[in-house]
Amino acid sequence: MALAWYLRGPRSYTGEDTVEISTHGNDALLELVVESARCRGARLAERGEFTRRAFVNGRLDLVQAEAVIDLVRAESRQGLSDAYGAMSGGLSARAGELRRSVVEALAHTEVRLEFVEEVATGCGDDLVGRIRRAEALATTLVESFEGARRRRGGWGVVLAGAPNAGKSTLFNALLGEDRSIVASEPGTTRDWVEGRVVWDGGIVRLMDTAGLRASASGVEMAGIERTHDLLRSADVVVHVIDGSGSCPAHTSVDIVHPRTILTLSKGDLPAHVVLPEALRVSAVSGEGLGELRRRILSLLPGRDAVDGEGLFRERHHDALRRAQMLCEEAREHAEAGNAELAAAALQEALRAVGDLLGEGVDGDVLDRIFSEFCIGK
Repeated sequence: MALAWYLRGPRSYTGEDTVEISTHGNDALLELVVESARCRGARLAERGEFTRRAFVNGRLDLVQAEAVIDLVRAESRQGLSDAYGAMSGGLSARAGELRRSVVEALAHTEVRLEFVEEVATGCGDDLVGRIRRAEALATTLVESFEGARRRRGGWGVVLAGAPNAGKSTLFNALLGEDRSIVASEPGTTRDWVEGRVVWDGGIVRLMDTAGLRASASGVEMAGIERTHDLLRSADVVVHVIDGSGSCPAHTSVDIVHPRTILTLSKGDLPAHVVLPEALRVSAVSGEGLGELRRRILSLLPGRDAVDGEGLFRERHHDALRRAQMLCEEAREHAEAGNAELAAAALQEALRAVGDLLGEGVDGDVLDRIFSEFCIGK
C-alpha cells in the first residue's frame, strides 16, 4: 500500500511542483519504488538538495536552511525548540530588524551628503543616534552567541573540592549511573570525567574533577591543573565540601567563580560542618539533590534566551560581529563629522547582514553548508 501527494509550487517546501510517495518501511518495496522512478528519468537527490532548492527559490533564507540540519541533529528538547525557532524565522526576524536600522541610518547619512547646506541648518542632527541604535542591535545579537551555543552543546557544570569530599559519589547520583570510581582513598580521581544529562529539556555536561590540595605531586598534580582549567571555563561550579567532617582539608580549598553553589555532601552522616549558606545533600538518601539541580539550572547563563533567536554557528557570529564593528566605525566617523566614510561603513555593515541571510553568497559557501545535510534532506 502506498500514498502519493501532489504538492503544487510555489507553496511546496522547495517552491517547485513536488510529488511525495509514502510506503510502509519494507526495504525491498522502497528499493522497487526508487528503481522504478530512476528508470523513468529520476535521480537520487544530493545532500541537502531539497533544502537548497527551498533556499534558492526564496522559501527559506540561509539561517532557516541551516536550522533544518540543526533540527535533525538536536539532542534535547531545548535543542529542538531552538532549531524550530530559527527555522520559523526567529533569528531572521532579528537580523531583519538590524538591517532596517542600518538602512535607516544609511539613508539619513546619504541625505546629509546630498543636501549638505540644508542639513547644516538643522536637518539630520540625530544621525549618530540612528547609527547607535543599529550598533546596539548588532551588539545584542553578537552577545547572544555564547549562551546560544551552550544551549545547543550543553552547559558545563564542574564538581570541585578537596580529595574525598564526595564529588564522585555526588556526580554519579546526579548522573544516575556509576561513571566515576568511588573509594575512600583520597586522590582516587586523577583526571576529570564527563557525563551528559538532560534536565528540564536542556543538556548539562557534568564534570567530576581531581581533588584540590596543595601537597599533591606527579600525576595527581597534573589532574589538579586540569581541574583549574575546567573551573575557568565552567558555566556553574558545585563546590563540594564533606559535611561529615571526615575530610577537613576543605578549609584549604579556595574556589572563586561567579556562579558557585556551596554544597555540603554526605548529608546522611552526622553533620560536623556548619555553613549556613551551603546546601546539604546526600547522594545515598537523595536529600537535597532535587534542590541542587534547581539551583544549577537557575544559574545557567543564556538559559532564558528566546528560542530560535540566538546565534548558533560561527558563520552567524562572524557576520554579525563584522556588522557590529562596521556600525561602530560608522558611528565614529559620524561623530567626527565625516558622513562619507560613515556611509561607506554602513554599506559594508549592510552587506554583512546580507551574508548572514545568504544574499549573494557564493556557491562554495553553499556547497560547504549543504554538505552537512543528510542525503536528500
